[in-house]
Amino acid sequence: MAVQGRVGEVLIGDPNSCPSVLKGSVDFGPEVTSSDKSLKVLLNAEDKVFHEIRNEHFSNVFGFLSQKARNLQAQYDRRRGMDIKQMKNFVSQELKGLKQEHRLLSLHIGACESIMKKKTKQDFQELIKTEHALLEGFNIRESTSYIEEHIDRQVSPIESLRLLCLLSITENGLIPKDYRSLKTQYLQSYGPEHLLTFSNLRRAGLLTEQGPGDTLTAVESKVSKLVTDKAAGKITDAFSSLAKRSNFRAISKKLNLIPRVDGEYDLKVPRDMAYVFSGAYVPLSCRIIEQVLERRSWQGLDEVVRLLNCGDFAFTDMTKEDKASSESLRLILVVFLGGCTFSEISALRFLGREKAPQCERQDRKIGLSPDT
Repeated sequence: MAVQGRVGEVLIGDPNSCPSVLKGSVDFGPEVTSSDKSLKVLLNAEDKVFHEIRNEHFSNVFGFLSQKARNLQAQYDRRRGMDIKQMKNFVSQELKGLKQEHRLLSLHIGACESIMKKKTKQDFQELIKTEHALLEGFNIRESTSYIEEHIDRQVSPIESLRLLCLLSITENGLIPKDYRSLKTQYLQSYGPEHLLTFSNLRRAGLLTEQGPGDTLTAVESKVSKLVTDKAAGKITDAFSSLAKRSNFRAISKKLNLIPRVDGEYDLKVPRDMAYVFSGAYVPLSCRIIEQVLERRSWQGLDEVVRLLNCGDFAFTDMTKEDKASSESLRLILVVFLGGCTFSEISALRFLGREKAPQCERQDRKIGLSPDT
């Protein structure tokens, strides 16, 4: 829900266009530019407006942009009462920059308004609700029904795949009958060419089917004949949770990926990296990085590594000499092989800001290589 991620996901929509966002540019359409033409805009640190809002939670951005507009207007109003010399300096030194900032501010306000129109739709709210339910392991049968409806309505092939993968990861694979049913529905809605997609996701471990020993399907089928469909769904969920253990649930509990807070999560003053997902979830990769930084080693994370099924995993703990020399380090480089999400980038930037004061007066920062 950070601004940078929402721009890439909502305004672009087409996954084939995502590389342009990753390279630092995006095509703003007529609904953003308020004209009949599209405009390509570089989204990087040189864009002062974007640089300031890119890591903000989307719910806070309109307040910031509104204040920015007032400050910009106040700078323009300084022209009143200037003498000729002051006006000349203002035009030669400041006016061009103010006009550029005003243009960018208008574009970002338009972009955020366009995102908000889509964000406030009931479909979006239901999507977020389902994602949160899957993360916490609640209402699995209802969430599965939502995914089926999402596929049948052909809302978005990418969103449907994300939901399927999220269900699979959090439940250690899909129940065989659900896997076959959802796969069939997806292929009917989006085309048989996605057979290769399912094969690739299966090989990657992102969308898998539970093995014969993971569920009690025979018992489920007998019980389901004796009760109503609704009750059968609840009993199926209960049997499934008894028959298997979710690695994701164990990791989530071990690393506190789903924060428990009293009252409502304050997105204006975020307390941890979970703010990038509205307080519902801390990205796993970012939490692991945080733990390694706090421990200054992988010691104590053996169980997490085991649950992640990291077959090819190697690390080297620092020696006493390394630890001593590391005190002078000013930059911690995090490299994602294969890329990462904008949410993870925003979370790590937050972590870098939070950890900096704790580094014994060292200006330590977390660097990303690169924003991809």
